Amino acid sequence: MVKRRVSRSLGVAAALVLALGLTACGDEEGGEPGGSGSGDSASERTHAPQPEDPDGAPCDYPASGEAARPVDPPAGTAAYSGTVEVTIETSQGDLAAVLDAAAAPCTVNSFTSLASQGYFDGTSCHRLTTAGIFVLQCGDPTATGSGGPGYAFADELTGSETYPAGTLAMANAGPGTNGSQFFVVYADTPLPASYTVFGTIDEASVQAVQTVADAGTVDGGGDGQPKTAVDIEFVEVGQAGAAAPATDTPTTAPAGACTYTSDGTGGAKPVDLPPADPTVTGKVKGAIVTNIGRLPITLDAKNAPCTVNSFVSLAGQGYFDGVGCHRLTTQGILVLQCGDPTETGTGGPGYAFADELSGDETYPTGTLAMANSGPDTNGSQFFIVYGETPLPPSYTVFGKVSPAAARVVARAAEGGVEGGGSDGTPVNPVSFTKVVVD
Repeated sequence: MVKRRVSRSLGVAAALVLALGLTACGDEEGGEPGGSGSGDSASERTHAPQPEDPDGAPCDYPASGEAARPVDPPAGTAAYSGTVEVTIETSQGDLAAVLDAAAAPCTVNSFTSLASQGYFDGTSCHRLTTAGIFVLQCGDPTATGSGGPGYAFADELTGSETYPAGTLAMANAGPGTNGSQFFVVYADTPLPASYTVFGTIDEASVQAVQTVADAGTVDGGGDGQPKTAVDIEFVEVGQAGAAAPATDTPTTAPAGACTYTSDGTGGAKPVDLPPADPTVTGKVKGAIVTNIGRLPITLDAKNAPCTVNSFVSLAGQGYFDGVGCHRLTTQGILVLQCGDPTETGTGGPGYAFADELSGDETYPTGTLAMANSGPDTNGSQFFIVYGETPLPPSYTVFGKVSPAAARVVARAAEGGVEGGGSDGTPVNPVSFTKVVVD
């Protein structure tokens, strides 16, 4: 059983020039015995094939130069027409991106085609700029700035492009020379409207790139190889959204629906009680930024409004910042338990709140659920399920982590538990930098 432990008393082309532009050439004991995490590595994983849409936007990818890696050109009709969620898994954490196939269908078609063929896997981001413009450039398997996929394609521009922090855009060597190289903007950047914008990354991802930029370049200049290596391990193409998504009409909890009652402990960290009226509705995106990478999350405020309301409130007050995950189970149930600033299993926020259960809860890989010490004893401790876990429907499910994030946690779990047991402090520490909610 997954519990929140509480003491009884506490209840090759021209060189890149970047002055004005971007160029690219060319139970408590852990339950019944069972396995641990998936243990897969990027090299053992496979990509889903690129979908096909014969009615998609027409695209043309003429041959251009020699491919840096063997790759097939994309189909001549765009596979996507709306938004596409993508996770770029790197040595500096996951970058969560949303690609805009409505605005740049052929660019997104190329990027997702390359991703589905593993073109970006095992490559390094070769260029960082820290003066005038603020970008990290990636997508060249040769890491020289000269490599491409062996084809080119036209720009998709409106003439009103801007490049704020979080922008994903194509690098080029002039009009109509797009290939595989792209750049990530980590701070607002003045550039002419000459670079196709095809998506965005979220705030936590921007912060991860900013950390790389803070270390500067290898030679200390304003434009060159980043001193902190950013290696792309795997690019996972996820869920596609509709081109014109329907208006979200989430179920909203009635005013004053949430009750948070003091438990008399004073709390592991001083925090204010969450508001009685939930501040978010529907599906809420965010990320847990940790020492093992960025873990994208989706919170379910429709089915667990008061739980999500508490989590969002605690995150906004910095309650989780600097907190380590105190418990790992590796047999029977496969979870990593976090959210206690004391890292003892006894700490909480100083209040408790009711379960939000349907009686049909299951706990598949990726589940985010509340730990508890009995009915209606929820506080701040929660667990991440990194492998299919049989549990009774006694733990409020309030969201999920992305598949890539679940794999990151599973890899950390491979280190096991201190002392060699199956339930205890993880050998590989997992600590939170911060929790970000979009």
